Amino acid sequence: MSMKVIKRDGVVVDFDPNRVVNSLKNSGVSDETIQKVLLNIYEKKFTILSTDKLYGLIYNYVRKYENKYSASIYSLKNAILRLGPDGYSFEDYIGKIFTSLGYKVKVRQVYSSLCVTHELDVVGDDFFIECKYHNSGGTNTGIKDVMYSHARFLDLKNANKKKGYNFNNFWIISNTKFSDDSIDYGEYWGINMMSWKYKGNMSLSYIIDKNWLYPITLLPSVSHRIFNILNKNSILIITEVICKDEFDLKKMGLNDVEIKNLRLDCENLINASKKITKEEI
Repeated sequence: MSMKVIKRDGVVVDFDPNRVVNSLKNSGVSDETIQKVLLNIYEKKFTILSTDKLYGLIYNYVRKYENKYSASIYSLKNAILRLGPDGYSFEDYIGKIFTSLGYKVKVRQVYSSLCVTHELDVVGDDFFIECKYHNSGGTNTGIKDVMYSHARFLDLKNANKKKGYNFNNFWIISNTKFSDDSIDYGEYWGINMMSWKYKGNMSLSYIIDKNWLYPITLLPSVSHRIFNILNKNSILIITEVICKDEFDLKKMGLNDVEIKNLRLDCENLINASKKITKEEI
């Protein structure tokens, strides 16, 4: 009897080892460890299990057979979920990603159209970004969200001349997936859409891995307290931790042990990420 997997939306599918292999390869896990992971899963002889249970097993096996940093990279999607719960940190994080890619942006800006006002999550010179953050990996960004963002863009674009704006395009960025109908709508209207895996080398996961834009929630030593300290000081990407000297980190409220562990984690995670081979899609 083949193993079944219950997805977060309740749909039951056959276990696909190729999905596990590809996911682990994209996390820089060695072929030897991948084979051990699959062998251990099959030895459990599950008839059916949830995606969360499967993820937990794989994470623990990678941590056991490879190292905790490769396991952390494998858990990148969950690390993004830990930027919640309100979504503001995700907006800041997306802003930092676009800054790292060479754009000049501001977060949470208010603009008025000819009839109403809009609070925009991230704003660039001639574009804005609508961030659709979900606390659960099984929640999709649906057609209503995409249509609402499109209407907001049209409203502001219509005000360009009278208000002095220059919004020529916009993005919708989700930390999970887009529904099929939202993708159909976005592709028809030529909307810039970025989600966890959508559009290959334009996906959120690809850009993060390719540019080492890992969130601090990926670091094993980042507790809830440390996250709050770093977030309060506008530090959300691990390279921002590396750029801070010991005096700055102490001034924020971190102690010597915390600083030492943070720096060690940053170094080891970057080294683990160098094993990842990303092919242009």
